[in-house]
Amino acid sequence: MTLNTEHDIIIVGAGPIGSYTAFLLAREGFDVGIFEKNPSIGKDVNCSGIVSVECFKRFGLPSGSIIRDIDAIKVFSPSGNCMQYRSESPLAHVVDRSLFDLELNTNAATKGVTTYLNSRVKEIDNTGDAFRIKIKTVDEEREFSSKIGIIATGFELNAVHGMPGRSKEFLYGIQTEATMEDISEVEVYFGEKIAPGSFSWIIPGDGSSVKIGLMTKNDPLDFLKKFLRNPLVSGRMKACEGSIKCSPIPISSVPRSYSERLIIVGEAAGQVKATTGGGIYFGLLCSEIAVQTVTKAFKTGDFSEGLFRGYETEWKSRLEPELKAGMLLRSIFSRLSDRQIDILVDLAKKDGFLPVIKKYGFDWHKDIISYL
Repeated sequence: MTLNTEHDIIIVGAGPIGSYTAFLLAREGFDVGIFEKNPSIGKDVNCSGIVSVECFKRFGLPSGSIIRDIDAIKVFSPSGNCMQYRSESPLAHVVDRSLFDLELNTNAATKGVTTYLNSRVKEIDNTGDAFRIKIKTVDEEREFSSKIGIIATGFELNAVHGMPGRSKEFLYGIQTEATMEDISEVEVYFGEKIAPGSFSWIIPGDGSSVKIGLMTKNDPLDFLKKFLRNPLVSGRMKACEGSIKCSPIPISSVPRSYSERLIIVGEAAGQVKATTGGGIYFGLLCSEIAVQTVTKAFKTGDFSEGLFRGYETEWKSRLEPELKAGMLLRSIFSRLSDRQIDILVDLAKKDGFLPVIKKYGFDWHKDIISYL
């Protein structure tokens, strides 16, 4: 095993949350190393690619990955009844997620961050006087150490050995790419036979390319295949040659997102909207809180569990009302029959519900849920 190499801070995971956190820390003058299990940034990402306009503005995100704007949405009830809304200005952007991740990692590199690709972290150890990891590359095993470790791996069913825990509740997100003509709006479909307790989607991409997917608790592949055969989908689909990607999405937070010398951020901490499965906005927000905590630890020389508890206290004060409201809505929605969902869509058409989303925000759902 190769000798120990040191950084001030080690981040596990080079997704958008890991790279953004590294960028902020390096900007403060810290020596940061990111460890990514894949051979390239953004490889095999399973994501709808929708990122809100507010998110881009709030966090100053690079815009080179934007494929198109989203200013319209169609919602289909189980019976096929359609509700449509078009905004005067974009609500969100569709991004090339691989390029999105790469741009954020490139930003981090410009501040001096080192990214180790093809470096799977097998074990973490935050006991004693350092945070340590054991990694496996194609050729060797190595050890690295730092004062602090940050876990930003996304949600994994097989968590890294030494992690304090993981979210206990999750859904599966599954999708593929296809070709459809004249698709310019995001389409959302509800129904017990489509995605029980959740929803499916068609999201326009570059040209005639679309992403077709859904979230469900069980049998994701079976439900995706059925959805692709749905006449509302199959009748317009020219080709479906993309690979199918499936991954778990946490809908509850971890029991504890900190420990001595350790912070967990993003999907790995369950900082995800239970309503949609989106985690980029919340993850970036918690990155900023994590950086504040880490900076305080270095300034005071205090790397104890007590100091890092402040990170969890702060992010939960900001997000827990949102997370709880999302879980409540998901719990209620999962018990609705198709007939009840049909009635809700009809009511929403009459009352003009979709503009409420624009009023309260694309990423903040508590007030929308209260409105309902």
